Parts: sequence; C-alpha cells; structure tokens
Amino acid sequence: MITTRTRIVQTVGALLLACGLFVPAGAAQAQTLDEIIEASLEAAGGHEAMARITSVRQTGTFIMSTDYGDLAGDTERVIIPNQKFYQSLDSDLFQQTQAWNGTSGWQSDSMQGMTDLEGQQAEILVAQTVLHVFLPYNTPGAPEYRKLDDSEVGGRPHHVVGLSTETLEFEVFVDAETKLVSHVSFEADVPPAGAITITAKSSGYEEHGGVMLATLTSLDIPGAVTIDTTFTTTELNMEVDQSIFEKP
Repeated sequence: MITTRTRIVQTVGALLLACGLFVPAGAAQAQTLDEIIEASLEAAGGHEAMARITSVRQTGTFIMSTDYGDLAGDTERVIIPNQKFYQSLDSDLFQQTQAWNGTSGWQSDSMQGMTDLEGQQAEILVAQTVLHVFLPYNTPGAPEYRKLDDSEVGGRPHHVVGLSTETLEFEVFVDAETKLVSHVSFEADVPPAGAITITAKSSGYEEHGGVMLATLTSLDIPGAVTIDTTFTTTELNMEVDQSIFEKP
C-alpha cells in the first residue's frame, strides 16, 4: 500500500536528483558576453579571492513545500571547489545524502537506499562544485557559454547567459544592478513526470573571505516541490573529512 509518507519521500527523492550566480534599471546598455561574465565574477569577489578558498561548509535549515504539507529539517553542504560536493537533508520524515567524490556520484536515502548517479543527475552534482557558475569560462574543457536576450525578473533587469554541458542546458540570470547571479534554470528529465524546468534561486549574499556567498536558496520544481534553505553558518578553509564524499 502506498502511503502519503511513501509518496512524499519517493517524489522528493526523484526530484532532488534533478536539482551551491550592470547597469541600473531604465539605463541598461548592451553588454557583451565577456563583460557580463567578468563583471559578475568581480562582484562576487574575483578570481584571486575564489582561488584562495579550499573548502566551504554551510549549515542551516530548510522548509520543503509539497502537496501534502510543509516539511522542515536541517541541512549541511560541503564543497571542495572544482572537485567535490556533499549535501545532507535531515527531517523527521526522511534523511537523504548526496555526494560527488571527484569521479562519481551517489545518493542515499532512508526509503530508497543507495543509488549511483549518472548522466544528468551526476552533472547537476558536478555543477555544484564550483563557487561561481562563470568560473570555468575560457578554461580548457569548459562548458559552452553564450549570451541570450536580456530579461526582466521580479521587476529587475537581468542579463541572461546560456550554458551547455554534455546533457543539460542552463540559463543563468545575472541581476543587471548587483551583477550577482539571482537564479539558474534548467530542464531535466525527472521520471515519471518527464522533462521539467527547475529553477534554483540565490539571494542573501554575504561576504566570506572576500567572496560573496548566498545564504538563502530556493529550489522550485513546478507542480511538485519547493525547497527554501537558510544557511546560518558558513566556514571556509577548514579541514574536511574526505570520507563524507565516498559511498558508504
């Protein structure tokens, strides 16, 4: 018998597989791709400051909104820039852990057990190892970047940059005034629903070690679930237990 609890956990488990950013309004001027990317990286702290970061650990809380009601819990994520990623979600209803160890990805949850992640699911984890989505620009093996039409989001003008990986197409929205990334959207194949456009928003930027890091995030999977996260602590350049990235 499929219970409400089982439906929530199965839905959340599948959807989380599919999911750490210029000018004032009214006076916008055309920006080249290079100008948009470099301005956003500079606003976030710049290449040198980001290069000094060897690890990031953030902890906080999340609220998950579903058709069955809201769920609350604790979360932790750890990033070894350009190498590894770890995230855990812990609530009374479910526990889930995801990680990319540099060569492979996995997920473990209290209902579905251990799963190896490949294809789109693995690429989403890899994307979260970078401190800024534009850092790989003009480096060997980097994704394809291209300028898209500007857009207005929430009454604010945004520059939009397209980013293509092996299996995913991202749209990165850069606030034209702050030059910080406000959200990223992409289409992922989420069985059994099929192709769904997922949006990951970032806000509440704070300076840590010379780099602007988001403390508020929101992951929206239309018609299914929204996860709002508040990171209350951020630690940089601490020793990391490397075993957390390895499949148990």
